[in-house]
Amino acid sequence: MFASDLDPASRAQLAKGARLIELLKQKQASPMAVEEQVVVIWAGTTGQLDDIAVGDIKTFEEQFLDYLRRKQPGLLSAIRETKKFDDDTQAGVLDAINTFKEQFLAGGKESVPIGHEPEPGALPEAEVEQVKIVKRKR
Repeated sequence: MFASDLDPASRAQLAKGARLIELLKQKQASPMAVEEQVVVIWAGTTGQLDDIAVGDIKTFEEQFLDYLRRKQPGLLSAIRETKKFDDDTQAGVLDAINTFKEQFLAGGKESVPIGHEPEPGALPEAEVEQVKIVKRKR
């Protein structure tokens, strides 16, 4: 109920925080490489993932990193070798994100960012059950 009382900007800010928390989660026995962390944190903090639902962030992250490893290995190796995230690398990552995001969203993942959901309607009368609570004396 609390989230429905907030203005859209506040809901969007909370949703962005939830996405970043999901991005930062790592499996205990398999930490991410630094270059992969740089890419996903940059994507999350610059708003590239704002149109991905919070529940889909982990799936998106795993699939996107796999996509980068297979289709754009030069981007990750450039970050790893130079230890810099320069403008050319940023542009390459942005292109990769946009290309992959089109495939991800078109692949049946219906994604509605938090704060942009349609307003829920009232339940039909037939679905509303009312139970009378009776207090008994002992």
